[in-house]
Amino acid sequence: MPKPLILLLAVTLLMFSTHVKASVQAAEAAALAWLEAIDNGEYEQAWEASSPLLQRPLSPSMLRRTIALARQELGPVQSRQRVSVNRQRSMPGAPDGDYIVFTFHTRFENKARAIETITPHFEAGTWRVSGYYVQ
Repeated sequence: MPKPLILLLAVTLLMFSTHVKASVQAAEAAALAWLEAIDNGEYEQAWEASSPLLQRPLSPSMLRRTIALARQELGPVQSRQRVSVNRQRSMPGAPDGDYIVFTFHTRFENKARAIETITPHFEAGTWRVSGYYVQ
């Protein structure tokens, strides 16, 4: 392969890698901001930052009740550490698109090791949370 072609290929791969990394960072920032709103009891703010995929079935008050029920015995968050990132083109029950599934090990006051899974969805030029699960 000629050197100019190799160089062009290398530059293209580097640019793609940089774009993917920036995209993951933006998705994680959206996920963490959403989690912070939930952690602080700012459910209306979290709902407004959510994807229509989450907003359609849940009103802000339903989001509050759902999260409160899921976290009722856990207590406040003490720490959260990302353990995995998984990019997906499709999710069960959702339209095809650009999704990133983040998994966190989270320490709550009453549970030393919980697993939180949060899924931002890229839509209209921004990442918005479309799913959340804690176990």
